[in-house]
Order: sequence, then C-alpha cells, then structure tokens
Amino acid sequence: MSSGSSASSGIPAPPGTPARRLAAYAAVGSLARVANAGLPTAIILGVLAAGGSASEGSLILAAVTAIAGIVGPLVGALMDRAVHPRRGYALAILCLAACSAALAVGVGSWPLGVLMLVAGVAGLFHPMLTGAWSAQLRRVVPDVAPARAYAVDTGTYNIGDIVGPAIVGIAYVYDANTPGTASLEVVVILYLLAALALPFVPIPSRAASEMPDEPAPLLHAVRSLTVFWHSVSLRRSTIISTLAFVGIAGLVIGAPLMGADLAGDPGVGALLLAVVAGGALLGSVVFARRPVRRQGPGTMVVITTLGLGVAFAALALVPSMPVAFVVGVVLGFLEAPQLTAVLQLRDREAPSHVRSLVFVAATSLKTGAFALGSVLAAGLVEFGWRPLLLGSAVIEILAVVVGLFIAGHRRPPYRGPVPSATSEG
Repeated sequence: MSSGSSASSGIPAPPGTPARRLAAYAAVGSLARVANAGLPTAIILGVLAAGGSASEGSLILAAVTAIAGIVGPLVGALMDRAVHPRRGYALAILCLAACSAALAVGVGSWPLGVLMLVAGVAGLFHPMLTGAWSAQLRRVVPDVAPARAYAVDTGTYNIGDIVGPAIVGIAYVYDANTPGTASLEVVVILYLLAALALPFVPIPSRAASEMPDEPAPLLHAVRSLTVFWHSVSLRRSTIISTLAFVGIAGLVIGAPLMGADLAGDPGVGALLLAVVAGGALLGSVVFARRPVRRQGPGTMVVITTLGLGVAFAALALVPSMPVAFVVGVVLGFLEAPQLTAVLQLRDREAPSHVRSLVFVAATSLKTGAFALGSVLAAGLVEFGWRPLLLGSAVIEILAVVVGLFIAGHRRPPYRGPVPSATSEG
C-alpha cells in the first residue's frame, strides 16, 4: 500500500512492510484466539477426565465468561489510554497461560471454588485478545486498506473457532493417560506461542497527542448506551441475539457428552464444535458472495434465529455422530447470516461518537449471556445432552418471541449497505 493510505488514516506507519506487519498481527491473533476458543472445551473435557461432572465444568466456564462480559468495556477503555499497549497484551497472554496451567494442575484435586476463582482471573484478561486486540489493528497497519485488514482479522476469529475445539479434542482422544490435562496443556502452549510472536508485532507506543486530555465521564458513556433502547431495530436485534447466545452454551457443554454417548469418547464430541465453526465459515463465504438483499437485516435476525432453534432440536435427536456432523454444518451455516445481520444493524444504528462503545457493549452482553447459559446448563446437564440441546432449541425460539414483544413490531426501512459476513470469535 502506498503511504497515502497511512496519511489518510492520520496514523504514521510503524517500520516494516505492510504485509509483514499484517502477517505478524494475524499470527498473534490466530494463536491467541485458537487458545481462547479451545479453553471452554478444554475445561469441560478436563473436568470429565478427572471424574467430575459436566455441571462442575459448566460453573468453571461460567466464571470465565461472566467476568469477561463484565470487564470487557473497561478493558477496552484502559487499552485506549495505555501508553505502551504491547506490555498490556504481553501481561494478558502470560496470565491466561498461567491460569490455564493452574486449571490443568488443579482440576480433579482443587476445590470447585478455587477453580472458579482461577477461571475468574482468566476472564479478566480474556477480552484483551478479542475486541481489544482488534482495536490495535489500524495502528499496526495504517497503510493497509481497512476492508483488507479487517478481513484478515475476521479470518483469525474463524481459525480460532475451527481449530480451537478441534485441537483440544484431538489432544483428548490421543492422550490415554491424562486426556483432560492434555487438552488444557495444549491451550497453555498456544498462549505461550502467542507470547513469543508478540514482539514481532510493531505496536507503536502512544504519543502524547494520541492520549485524551481528560477521559469522558462515565455518566456520559452510560447515557450513550440508551441508543440500544431508542433504536427499535437495534433493540430488537440485540435482545434476540443476546438471548440466543444463552442457548449456544448448551452446545459447548453438551457436545462432549454427545461424543461420549454416541462415539464412546468425549473428544469426538468436541470435534463437533469445529464442524459447526466450519459451517459458519462456509456460510460467511457464501453470504459474502451472495448477500441476501430481499430481506432487511432485522428480518434476517428473526429468520435465522428461528432456524437455529430448529437445528438445535434436530441435533438433540440425532442417532449417530456422522448425522450430528451434518446437522452441525447446517447450524453453523445459519449462524453466519445471523451475525452478519446483527453487525449490519449495529453499523447502521450506532452514532459515530459511540460506535466502539456500542460494539463492545453488545459483545459483552453476549459474553454475559453465554455465562448465564453455562449456569443453566449446569442444572440441565444432569438429565443428559439431549434435553440440554432441546433446551437450547427452546431458548432460540423464546429469544425471538421476547425480542419481538419488547421491541414492538415497527420496522424501519433498511437503507444501509450490505457488508460481507464476519465473526466475533
């Protein structure tokens, strides 16, 4: 890219070629997000391998996601003000590696409360490698076209969603001695590899001119979030997509149990999550090439969420893992247009001065919803994976009903562009 791109962005380009800087950024993002995506499955597998129950694993997982959902916006605000952002990311990666190692050692021997405390500490740093890492992209490659740069960033999320559950599932299957520990050890190794690659990413230190003279008052930020209520379409899509994410937790927790029941190995069930992510990647490619133009994004959120409910119900009734893999592809394929439509609505409805806040706050709501789903799954999982997945199907349907009821039926006309499909990780 020419230097003109950098000049137009108002940010000087760090040393090195744009391609090399973008590749280094993507390498760290991919390794960290593979670890992030694999950690929930590794926790469930580790608890099962240690002789614990899936409900205990659900509570440990809920500790990670609940804390991550709460502190997400705060983490973003802190990194916006950090003079040396690289130090913050190095600290986050190493702390996540340490927490994962502690869980590998403690699962099966430490009290549940201690394990939840360790998981909660991991949740403090989890947002650093999702939205907060994406926030550094334009500072690393200001001379790369935003469409290309963010397409690469989206790819790191897709890689994480596919490779994370698959690699911990494979570690579980092939380690006959301590399979659960092996899954968590793989996560530790991935975080450490990300830490080793981090020095090659030229994240510039913030100059005094980049730092805000005075942070915006917290009350002003809270008032800005009223956009979620004043915009009918944004309110409806946020309610539906957030409540729908409660049901996703049932899939993450139920998949290993499905593998143990239908294939004799929980690790095979973990591979189902990679298949679902592969279906989502396929859906992203298809809908990027052939976007839906007849229906507005608000309608697409409703249609695809109902479709997810049907897919979850079908998954709860599968007789074998091969059939489950086929249904998993369909389920993932439906996730792609749902997320694309949600992002379109955020892009269209968010005022420019609170755009980042709207995106981060909405993502944190979904993370919190996943934590709630993990707690609910802890109660349902004792009845087996089939009732758990049927519960996820009911939640998807209820999400649409509640969203339509609270937001009302008035639908503003859609006038925005149709961006390509993407992923939140």
